[in-house]
Order: sequence, then C-alpha cells, then structure tokens
Amino acid sequence: SRLADRLESIAPGDEASKAARAWAELSRNHPGAVAPLVAELSHEPRLAMAAVRLAIDTGRAQEALEQLDRGWIWSDVDLPAVRALRRDALRHLWRGPTGEVDLAAAIDEVARFANEQHLDEAYRRAAALRDELDRPLLLAILGEFNAGKSTLVNAFVGADVAPTGILPTTATLNVLRGGAERRVRVVLKDGTTREGEYPQLREMLEDAEEGDEAGQHVDRVEIVLPSEVLERVWILDTPGSNAPVPEHEALAKEALRRADAALWIFDAGQAGKATEGKVLGAIRASRRHVVGAVNKVDRLTDEQLAEVRASLKTELPDIGEVVALSAKKALKARLAEDEGAWEDSGFPRLLERLEHDVFGRSRQLKRRACGGRLLALLDDALATEGDAAARHAAQAEVLDALEEPLRAATALLPDAIDEALSSLERAQEQAFVAAAEEVLAFVRPRTNRFAKHGADLEDRAFLAEVIEQRLGAATEACEARLVSRTRGILAKSGAGLGLDASDLDRRVRAAVAPSMARFSGFQSGMLTGGALRRFFEDDLPRAELAVEPLAEALSVARAHPRESLRPHLQEALGDLGGDLERVRQAAIEASRASREQLRDRVYEPLRALREVLEELVD
Repeated sequence: SRLADRLESIAPGDEASKAARAWAELSRNHPGAVAPLVAELSHEPRLAMAAVRLAIDTGRAQEALEQLDRGWIWSDVDLPAVRALRRDALRHLWRGPTGEVDLAAAIDEVARFANEQHLDEAYRRAAALRDELDRPLLLAILGEFNAGKSTLVNAFVGADVAPTGILPTTATLNVLRGGAERRVRVVLKDGTTREGEYPQLREMLEDAEEGDEAGQHVDRVEIVLPSEVLERVWILDTPGSNAPVPEHEALAKEALRRADAALWIFDAGQAGKATEGKVLGAIRASRRHVVGAVNKVDRLTDEQLAEVRASLKTELPDIGEVVALSAKKALKARLAEDEGAWEDSGFPRLLERLEHDVFGRSRQLKRRACGGRLLALLDDALATEGDAAARHAAQAEVLDALEEPLRAATALLPDAIDEALSSLERAQEQAFVAAAEEVLAFVRPRTNRFAKHGADLEDRAFLAEVIEQRLGAATEACEARLVSRTRGILAKSGAGLGLDASDLDRRVRAAVAPSMARFSGFQSGMLTGGALRRFFEDDLPRAELAVEPLAEALSVARAHPRESLRPHLQEALGDLGGDLERVRQAAIEASRASREQLRDRVYEPLRALREVLEELVD
C-alpha cells in the first residue's frame, strides 16, 4: 500500500501505480476496490495480472484464462507468475461453481486426450471408468481363500448365490446387484452378455469357470437380486488373494482395482498373516476405504477372540476396529428366519458398521475411488509429455540442422541451370541442322550463276512448322531436365521439411515453368517476326546449298538461352531456395507453437486436474 501511495504521488494515474494499488487491495481481499482499477484493458503486466487474479477470485476462471490468452507478449520475468495464475485458473475451472470437481467431465476430457494421442489402452480405461462412475458403489468382499467370503455374501442377500467350499471355486468376478427379479448375466470382455433365469445360476457359473480357459473371455458374472441393500451398493465377490491358482490371484487383484471400497474378511484361526498385511497395505495405498471383519469366531473362545483383536490392532492398526461374526451361522439364521440366532451371529453389527462407514457415505467413497482411478490414468497420460517434448525437440533439431544443407543445395542450382541450357543449345543446333537438311530437300537450285535459289510458299510454311516443333521440343526437354535436376538437388532438404515428392515437384515446376513459357513465346516471336522471311528472301537465294552454311543462316531465328532465359531461371530458383528456407523457419515456429500449445492447452489442464483430484482422494 505504501508503494502504491508513493507511485501515485510521483506519477498520478500511471498504470504501474494502479497495479501496485490493485495488488494491495487483492491482498486485503477487497475485490470491489480492485474492479475499477482493472476495468480498462491494460498492457502493463502487473495490472493485467491483477485483472486475471480478480477474475479467478470472483469465480470467473474461464474469463481469467481468456485474459491470459489475449495475445500479450509476457516477458521472461513475468512467465512464472503468469503460469501460476493459469494453473490456479484451471484448478478453479475444474472445480466449477460449486467447488466440486465434475468427475464425468474430467473423465471425458482424459478420454478425449487419449483418443487424440492414440493411447488406445488409456482410452479404453477412461471409457470403462465413465461407466463405473454412473454405477452404485462397488463393495469388494476380499480376503484370503477359504476365509468364508462366499458364505458371507450369501448371508448378505439371504440366499445361496455365491459358490462355497473348501477350495477357491470362485473363478470369476461375481457382482451382486439389485433388480426387479432374480436373473443372472454373464458379461464377456468384448461387452456382449449372456442372460439366464435365476435357477440356471449354478450351471452358468460352472460354464463360465470350466468353458472359459481360466477366465480369458468372461469379464464378470452379474447376479441380479431383489434387495434393498443391492439397490444402493453392488457387492463384488472375489477369489482369495493368495489362492494357489494363479488365475484366481489375478482376479483378486482385478477386483481390488475395480472396487470403490472393501470389506476384508479374516479367518479367525489365522488372522493377521504377513500376506494379508501386504494386500491390505496396497488397498490403503490405493485410497480405498476398508472395513475389517473376523469370520468363524464361533470356533474361538472369548479369550482367543480378544487375543485376535489385540493382535490385529497391533499388526494392522490402519484397518481400525474389526467386527467379529460367524457368516455360516448368519446365513443359517437368515434362511431359518431365526432372529435370535441372527443377532448372535454378529452379522447385524457388521451391517451397522457398513451402514455407518460405507453405505451412508457411498457417494463420497464412489467419487474418491473413481478419482483415484482417474489419478492413475492421468499419471499415465502425463507421462507422455516427456515423449511429446522429445518429439518436438528432435523435430527442431532436424529443422535446425537443415539450414546449412539447404543453403548448400540452393548454391548448386545455378550449375543445374547451366547444364540444362547447354543441353538446350545443343538441341537448338541440331534443330537448325535438321531444318537445313529439309531446305536441301525442297529448294529449287538456281540454273546459272546469275539466277536465285527458290522455294515455294508451301515449303516455307512447312520449314517454319518444322523449326518451331523442334525448338519447342528442345525447350520442353530443357525444362524437364532442369526440373528433374533441381528436384534431385532439393530432395533431401524437402524431405527434411516434410514435403513429399509430389509437393516438391509442384514447387519446382511452379518456379521453372513461367521462365520457360516466356522463353518459348520469345522464340516463337522470332520465328514469326521476320527472321525466316529474311532467310528465304535474302539468304537462301544466293546461299551455298550445304547443311552447315544453311544451318548457320537459319540460326538467326534462334533465341539465345543464356541471354534471354538464364537470368530469369536464376532468379526463379533463387526465390525457390528462399521459399524453402521460409518453409523451414515456419516449421520451426509451428513446432515451437505446437509445443507451447500442447503444454498450455493439454498438459497444464491435466496437471491442474491432477492437483484437484489429489485433494478429492486424500
């Protein structure tokens, strides 16, 4: 504030003093005092940044980004502050007016990025995550094999729907979900489904396990049941986490990846093993909420159960207080509708705990889990920035390295012109020799020394046509030769500039053709402008009837390439070299602009989204 006062006293109304005043008011959280100071568009950096800060602080993040992108050229000293403002504006934009990130929009944006960058696996994961977001919370029932998970699932729904037994028979991911009637649906990995009536459940599960070569094609089995609980939360029944069958272990890990929250089932007889601690640590690291339950407590005395609780509290403190229960007794009591046995099983206390910790927080846990999965996807997406930067750097290096080769190639073009013109001159000489031979074929030799050689009008017209055709062919051959030679000289540079062969050919022809066309017109004008008439009227009547003197006399109708063509070709091909250098410079600028746009328009928003998601999942 004192700085603003001093600046105001030195230069009243100066934009620098306005900027100092605006930032002072922003620090006091007085947006109303800032607005008049930044009302007019300013190119004073500090004042412009104050306008951006005000827009962010007053909920106008999109306007703030537009202000940052209005074309101002920020100095290097301003760039860190500008980028910080951009990142903050992006964070506010992701949070939206409610302050809560729109996960659906965020997932769609990541999917769009993955599609544009041809990241097929990331795109598939984003599409799957978008579907998961719209589903109810998915609670995974986890634990080591033979801990009683399937029995517990059956107790949940009050029916024998999950396979049980001593061995880990659950060879698929089984999702229990709510519906109007009992049905079963096998969902394959290609998205297709097979549906059946509820009585076919056992048969379909067996088919899924036995006919699928260890689950290579089945994604999940959905068991649809009329259940109030399953309308709010879907339950994922999984194989054991350390099952002896490798495919089951992989399914357990996949279940953990998909789950929004987890219920971990300990076997009362061996609770708290090191292998369990390892898996639970991974669950906690993935930011999934975990509820712990000790099953088969009917096999323990009260003292033994107290020891198990104490051991779990010491070994696995992060899991919190565990619920003790007997899933087997709970299922039996529920099927028998025995309220007393149901209460004694400990299952009601598990339901109370789940209601408090999971069901009642389903939206929060769902968003947190999906946010965590999106974070992992974002990390993969952001990891591509290094590759993108490397590609741009390599492209810039190639373009920089082209400068000298392009200059050297352009320096060879005058020699190519001289080679083509030498060929044209030889072709012109041959054309006039051939014309002289035609003259000898039709001329009427004089009968005495005082007479004149003669030629009919038809012969004159014929000779003019012959000469014009031969000179025209010579000029076309010269043009083709020069185009081919020039194309060859510039081919490597053109390829380095990203020009394909047809594009380079078009550019070369466009450079050469006008000069060649003018030369052809000039040559035609000499033939029709009196040179041949003078030959027939002045030279032929007394000429020596031999090829060499006749060709020399006819050559007065020749346009000389080095005088009338060479300067124009040198200028045209010099301009072509300049055009290619401008293409190189434009490519360098386009690469730089593309790199900055990718950073500012793609990766910066994704990084800002990542920061917002970190706040969501922590």
